[in-house]
Amino acid sequence: MDIIERFCGAVKIKTDWPGGALPGDAGAEAPLFRFQDFLAEAYPHFHKAAERWALGPYSLIYRWPGAGAGSPAPEGPEGSGSELPALILAHYDVVPVEEKKWTADPFGAEIRDGFVYGRGTLDMKGILIGIMEGAETLCAGGFRPRRDIWFAFGGDEERAGVLGAQKTARWFAQRGLRFSWILDEGTPVGENQIPGIDTPLALFGIEEKGFLSLDLRVAQQPGHASRPPSVQAAAVLARALCRIAEKPFPFRLVPTVEQFFTQLSGFASGPRAFFMRHARALGPLFFKALSSNADIASMLHTTVAMTQLEGSAADNVMPSEARAVINLRLLQPWTVPEAIGFIKRAVNDDRVDISIHGLGTGPVPANPEHTRRRGPGWKEMETALGAVYPGIPALVFVMVATTDSRHYQELAGGIFRFSPHRLGPRDLSGIHGHDERISLENLRRGAEFYRCLLRLL
Repeated sequence: MDIIERFCGAVKIKTDWPGGALPGDAGAEAPLFRFQDFLAEAYPHFHKAAERWALGPYSLIYRWPGAGAGSPAPEGPEGSGSELPALILAHYDVVPVEEKKWTADPFGAEIRDGFVYGRGTLDMKGILIGIMEGAETLCAGGFRPRRDIWFAFGGDEERAGVLGAQKTARWFAQRGLRFSWILDEGTPVGENQIPGIDTPLALFGIEEKGFLSLDLRVAQQPGHASRPPSVQAAAVLARALCRIAEKPFPFRLVPTVEQFFTQLSGFASGPRAFFMRHARALGPLFFKALSSNADIASMLHTTVAMTQLEGSAADNVMPSEARAVINLRLLQPWTVPEAIGFIKRAVNDDRVDISIHGLGTGPVPANPEHTRRRGPGWKEMETALGAVYPGIPALVFVMVATTDSRHYQELAGGIFRFSPHRLGPRDLSGIHGHDERISLENLRRGAEFYRCLLRLL
């Protein structure tokens, strides 16, 4: 059995979450347990070399002991201990699918034209299997890392990681474990993703935006639609949403993004290169020139996405309330309370009840050394990148989506969010979308990246 066969086996395990299921639902959790067992069966050499803890269906932990395990860790410049272990993260749950909109079975792992189709091929079983392939290859050859390497795989990242990553982070903290640095999923080796830039770029996400969803609710007396009130809940809610749209969060250039554009200017030309190189000095002119692109704008301010609307269950019944959910991605220095206050001031209507929907988390700052392209893990990451993608530069980046790594931020000297796959816009559109797929070449290159990286530790 080779990497492709093992990967297809992983994709075929239906680790999405059925609608209406709750934690403790045996039917929903059975595939998560099955995936854990699959790893043990598919990677025997690694499982012989590593210690394993399964904290239930949502959390799987490994320790690969280093040759120097047990010796005191010398202190590094960040005070985190230069020989502290590294932590590699991944998750094995996937988002649900609209099966009728796929051209392939979402859990069939069909191979077509050099691609494997299936939910989770990119997000993120391709990465998790790449990690396991790299470790298995090294273990089969008798390699032992210099330091301990820990692996933490979660089963509910797509539902905020409360039962997986949060539980694992507490498990680490209770044992006094700290890590020199962490690697999680993140931005890829991007192609044709930034207007005017043709060079493939490896984007190391060293900073992460915060996550906050808010419920907006307007109550009213339910009744027959033939007798509507003069002021309807839906109209009040619509007005609130329009006010939010008319008052976006202000633009700001954080150090990570400024450094990103400074690096990026070396691959641009003409006015675009000038604006990137002098972003801070230009200020509002820079924002006006480049922020019309949604991908760029997401790095420059806290964004608001209106994602859900609810009213009556029938077309002839007045609802007891109209409800909307908005999703915010918080750019530093915005905190959860400050963002809620900003939205409430924008709405400015006591008839609209605003509350947190689910789990809200603030931004995760970068290690300042990583912004300068150095610090814990940088050399190893850049060396492994160069071995698999020669000549492709690594740029610092702010992760605009959220990852499980945010739950571990107090345990490490720095976090990288990077996916070692070379992806273009067509590939990226499949993440959480229809016909998600990964190329066979990316699978093999990803596994080689992790093999090279783990060998350096």
